[in-house]
Amino acid sequence: MSRLVHTGLAGLAVVALAVPARAQPTGDLAAPLAPVRDDKQLTETLTAITQDPAIPVEDPAIRALAQALMVEGVKQLQARAYDQALANFLEAYTKFPSPKILLNIGSTLREMGRLADAANTYQRYLLDPATGAERVAEVKELLLRLDEQLTILTVRVFPSGSDVSIDAGPFIPVGSSLLTRVRPGIHLVRVKKSTSANELTVNGFEGENKEVSATVKVEAPELPTNPTNPTNPTNPTNPTNPTNPKLATNPDLNPALIAAPPEHVDGWLITGTQYTADSGTGRGRKARTGFAGAEIAPIVPRYEVGSSGVVILRDDDDSISSGVIAAVRIDGEGRGFAGALGLAISKGHLEAELMVLKSDSTGGYLGLRYRLFTSWMRPYVGLGMPGFAYDQTNTMGETSTKLAVGLRGAVGVELMINGHLSVTGDLGYEHFFVDPAETGLDANILVPTLGVIGRL
Repeated sequence: MSRLVHTGLAGLAVVALAVPARAQPTGDLAAPLAPVRDDKQLTETLTAITQDPAIPVEDPAIRALAQALMVEGVKQLQARAYDQALANFLEAYTKFPSPKILLNIGSTLREMGRLADAANTYQRYLLDPATGAERVAEVKELLLRLDEQLTILTVRVFPSGSDVSIDAGPFIPVGSSLLTRVRPGIHLVRVKKSTSANELTVNGFEGENKEVSATVKVEAPELPTNPTNPTNPTNPTNPTNPTNPKLATNPDLNPALIAAPPEHVDGWLITGTQYTADSGTGRGRKARTGFAGAEIAPIVPRYEVGSSGVVILRDDDDSISSGVIAAVRIDGEGRGFAGALGLAISKGHLEAELMVLKSDSTGGYLGLRYRLFTSWMRPYVGLGMPGFAYDQTNTMGETSTKLAVGLRGAVGVELMINGHLSVTGDLGYEHFFVDPAETGLDANILVPTLGVIGRL
């Protein structure tokens, strides 16, 4: 066996794998995170967003959850699964209301062709008190360009506190006015107050500032009276009595029970039926399939929280891709090493290896590894069959090429650097089916290996 591991290579061969280059920062808001295909850079970017101390959270675990949702959202965005990416970004914003997440929501909506929704999202970004100054000018410029293609609709309501719905969207309580951007064309505005309602049709044009009045006639509620003594101030059924139990529980009779809505409302993702509002936080939105389909559930990937709050995704069983492997086989007795180059074919916890071995002899290796875990640290056990060709001279002085075949068992660990690169190291014991006295080769040998795997 010593011939196989004698020095035959000057060092470990470098594997050239077509891995996307590190994305450079871009001033275009079309897709702030979609071009970032380097896992390390993406993690750094999202960690900076979700660890921002300016955004308070009650539970620190929310930060990690928001980061995991964003990572999966970027993955879906890169796969052009825009509806799912939007659902993940919206859920991340609901959990962790950083205005920086709004940029990704806006860019996704632009990619989907929903320009009015994107513009309203950028407007929300500009109005957020936590928005920093670094991208405000850029967003304002983009918003101006979008507004040239949209109608800015202002709905003034009467009486105060009426609910407004646009294109069958959710009813939004409005103090006096609601402003939102809509696509050019015809829209239906509904307004209601208590049991009274009204509707009007609006036709908007590109670049137009459209202002309409939505008025609803509210009938005065019929107050309960005491037929025997309606004016008795001590009578509990007297509607003017502050202790009247009906006044204490009926908002139609006692407007003080209703919290006053904001005088001015900037509508965000309220037009049409493509979104539903999260009643829990008020700021939350959920994406829906089509125009009136079911809500799209966000995908929450399996993840772990590492040091400094960094989120490490745990790959699903089938998510580890195949790739190219390069390795160094080291003679356990220090007599040299050999190089190995080949393919790693992955399926869940299992990975098959097919490699060419080269030192001063040429050989091959066919093996199988079973990974105990599929996260960033992947301990494994391996079983394989190495083989190599060697020259043997008989008593007649004739030289012939022979094939030595063996069995290998190994234990080791693979460490994931990012989605495209990992390193491996193991300690293996090999037995070759040869006669040392006849061949001069070792039948049993300890062979550690160090390797690099570049995955597609």
